[in-house]
Amino acid sequence: MTRRWFPLLALALPLFTGCPSEGDDDDSFGPPDDDDVADTCEEDQDCRDFDDGLEICSDDGLCIEGDRNNAREEAQLLPYGTETDLVIAPAGDVDWFRFNGTEGDLVLIRVDAEDEDELDPVVIYMDDQGNQIGFNDDFDRIGTTNARLYVGVPSTGTFYISVQDKRSWVGDPNDPPEGGEDFGYTVRIDSAGGTSNVPVVDEPNEVFGDALLWNVEAYSTNYTLGGAFETAGDVDWLRVPVIAGEILRLYAFPNTGTAARPEVTVMLEDATTPIRSYTGLGWTAADRGYVPVLEDGFYYLQLEDVNGTGGFDHWYYLHAAKDEPDPEFRAETEPNDETAEDLGFVAGSSGEVTFYGRIGGAGDLDTFRIPSDATGRVTVRFAATGHGENTNPVVTLLAPSGTEVASGAWDGVDDSTALALEPIDESGDWTLVISEADPLAGDGGRYYLATVSVSP
Repeated sequence: MTRRWFPLLALALPLFTGCPSEGDDDDSFGPPDDDDVADTCEEDQDCRDFDDGLEICSDDGLCIEGDRNNAREEAQLLPYGTETDLVIAPAGDVDWFRFNGTEGDLVLIRVDAEDEDELDPVVIYMDDQGNQIGFNDDFDRIGTTNARLYVGVPSTGTFYISVQDKRSWVGDPNDPPEGGEDFGYTVRIDSAGGTSNVPVVDEPNEVFGDALLWNVEAYSTNYTLGGAFETAGDVDWLRVPVIAGEILRLYAFPNTGTAARPEVTVMLEDATTPIRSYTGLGWTAADRGYVPVLEDGFYYLQLEDVNGTGGFDHWYYLHAAKDEPDPEFRAETEPNDETAEDLGFVAGSSGEVTFYGRIGGAGDLDTFRIPSDATGRVTVRFAATGHGENTNPVVTLLAPSGTEVASGAWDGVDDSTALALEPIDESGDWTLVISEADPLAGDGGRYYLATVSVSP
């Protein structure tokens, strides 16, 4: 933490702490101790709480609550990689800061209240004319009212940020602004790829072979990277290591002021088969990307501007996290079109297995072996995965001779039955075949979640 300080007004005043030596008969405006506080002053340093960011010297020579960075013209310089501690005081106070940026810089701004029960900070990002570019109120992703703003620098020059309490920002007359010694905060500014651990997607990476390796590995941990569509039609590629059973979650930060409308397409390891495309990613559950991982390896992310435009004002930030695999997770193993996959059932015994599958291409068939001793019944249920799948699975039961015995389809209702207690009354290996109702449909995002049970 750096010491609180504020730039003085245009009139340069001598700097001193204001405490006279013992026995000095000069008139002094500085308080000798906390119990003998003078409320008159000649300069800000004469006020006991100036160093705490709570008092300044007014034009009338009185110590009043306030600070010296209340306007763009008084903005305090805050270079990349630095932070400072300040206080919102008095009520309705707005603190201004400035930094010098270079075209194409990606900037991270964080404001942390000393007491979130008192101060709910809002940060606003502006150009050199004071025009708003972006803002942030709450960092909902991790459940805090502290502010996090991810922005870019569209041109070389000076840019400004302001910090205030949400009460003054909203202007609700039923919840008037507050301020004071309990409204302290820390503000910090970093550059992505420089003074922070946020990587930047460097050019060129227009093809998947140049994809940036993004090691999203620790579970329930937020990872962030930034980039820009510097020219019209620019495409950026990322490569994320994955393990079967994980859930890859994707987010984006709203209100960053970018001119881009990023689209993220998640692809299988062939960097060709799409799983799903996301436009308008955000923090809310409805605006997040959820990608179940069915195999070990890498998934590729392709980013582009859906409008096909570009420039240094077309920055983007992508956030990712992973859920740890369920110990009971199971997925089909390709290839299983012709050779049936063993689900672990034993002839004459009951059992149940739940697994993920994917109709990865048009005409894909997922086949599974069910051994029988001429007794037993088989039931197949499908459930929604909750990850945006658009699959319409059909299941077919084949006798050991290859003859079709029964078939059924998922009705789209969660945990509904497609086959119910179908007899497997002939000795040998029976086969379940799961396919897509539309024989021309198939892609990396056509998941299904199936439960197969065998009973006497």
